[in-house]
Amino acid sequence: MVIGILGFFAVVAFIITVVAELRGQPALRPALVLAGFVVALAAVVYVRRKN
Repeated sequence: MVIGILGFFAVVAFIITVVAELRGQPALRPALVLAGFVVALAAVVYVRRKN
């Protein structure tokens, strides 16, 4: 369940980052949020596969 939630928010953060880049707006904060979700998702998947 946690993987699904993190995956959903990672996709949403990705879309927000792409839209900000295409509009020429500053996208540092959305990119950092996206990186955080991706790292958290990778950590959860790693722990799940290890068990």
